[in-house]
Formats: sequence, C-alpha cells, structure tokens
Amino acid sequence: MGLTAGVATMRSNAARCSLTLGLAGAAVLGFATGRALADEPPGGPQWTGFYIGGQVGGAGSDVDWRYQNANYFNTLGPVVVGSTFDQAPGGIIGGVHGGYNYQAGVWVFGLELTASAADMKERRPSPFFPALDVNTTDVSWLTAATGRLGLACGPWLVFAKGGWAAGKVRLTLVDQTGGVFGAGREWANGWTVGGGAEYMFRDGVSLGITYDYVALGIDGKTVTCPGCVGVGAGFGVPIVDADVKVQSVVARLTFHQ
Repeated sequence: MGLTAGVATMRSNAARCSLTLGLAGAAVLGFATGRALADEPPGGPQWTGFYIGGQVGGAGSDVDWRYQNANYFNTLGPVVVGSTFDQAPGGIIGGVHGGYNYQAGVWVFGLELTASAADMKERRPSPFFPALDVNTTDVSWLTAATGRLGLACGPWLVFAKGGWAAGKVRLTLVDQTGGVFGAGREWANGWTVGGGAEYMFRDGVSLGITYDYVALGIDGKTVTCPGCVGVGAGFGVPIVDADVKVQSVVARLTFHQ
C-alpha cells in the first residue's frame, strides 16, 4: 500500500514538473518570438534602399473659382452678375516616382518625390452668361514631396504619406460672340495626404496601388485678357482665386535597389 502510494506521488510530481516546464518553455518561446517580431520583419524582403518607378491611373477634381473684381466676364453694364463658379475636370494621370526607404523591424520610414502629367479638362458654359461665354479648367501637372510611414508584413508593405504638393492649373474664358479671350496659368501650391500598399512579387520589384488627396490654392491671379481692357461699366481684366481639390488612384510599378 505504501509502495503504491509512493509511486502515485512520484508520478503526480513528475506530471506537475512536466506541465511547469512546458508552460515555462511556452512562455520563453512566446517572449522570444515577440522580441523577434518586434526586432525583425516576419519574413519577406527588406525595404531599405532607393527606389524608382512609374504610375498610371485616374483622377477627378473639384475647382472652385472666385472673381475678386468686377470684370468683363461677370458684369452686365454696371451690375455684377456673380462672383463664383465651379468646375470638375477629370481624366487620366501618369508619371514617375522615386525615393528612399529605411526599415527598422516591421516599420518602414521613407521620403518620396512624384511627378505626373494629367489630362484633366472640363469645358462648361458660364453660369452668368451661359448662351455667350464658355469657361474651361485644365489641370495638366501634379507633383509632390512626401514623407511615408509604412508597416511591412512578409512581401507586403502598407503605408500612409503626406507633405507638399503643387499643380499646374489653367483657366480659359471665352466670349464666343464678342471674340474676347482670356487665359491664366498658375503653379498652385498646397498639401497632400494619402496611402497605399505594395507587394514585392519578385526580388527588387513591387506592384502597388496608391490613393492621393491634393488640396491647392490660387490667390489673386490676373487673367491675361487684352479684350477685357476698357473704360467704364462692363470692362475689367479678371482677377481670380481658386480652391483646387484633386483625388487620384494609381497603379505603381517600382524597382528597388
């Protein structure tokens, strides 16, 4: 009886020791794994280095124009008919990008430059004299310098970005019956935010998709209009402000150092 009880006690103690060692081993392994995940990316490529590539996609915009003054295109005699009008040019956008990434564990920090040509144009009758005048807005270039913060997971990188942006915006005003023509072109400055994801499908080459929101401003731009010059009511060269908001989604092909 005593021998049987002793054997049972030994087995019970052995079982407790095995369980304790197992739990301790799991805890150590979990801690080590956690440290490894914190210090190293969970497999896949390292993103550190320079990169360059191209992008293409679509973009749409909302451009709010404001006349600062009474001028040829918003007056009827001495009466100012209106001062604001909106346009929404959209179209294809494409260009190049390049930058540098630095990876620390799963975090990826970067700086990027982009330059894109755009075919975004809208031609619309003037809201003030729709039977006579036509207004056209054209956004032809967009560029940006942004900082990026990303999270690497295997061959995937997801990121957010933000920084400075600029765009080339043109306004054209035409009186189709009077033959009066006005045009103004401006490099508008502003800011941008966005984000996206990349997939490293082979060593040094990734495919990605990016969304960008760009906000630009134009302040006190004088529109060149020789036919607007005159004395008296109904004349005056247009001076305009504008708020330009552009949203784009592009696909990217990138080559990494």
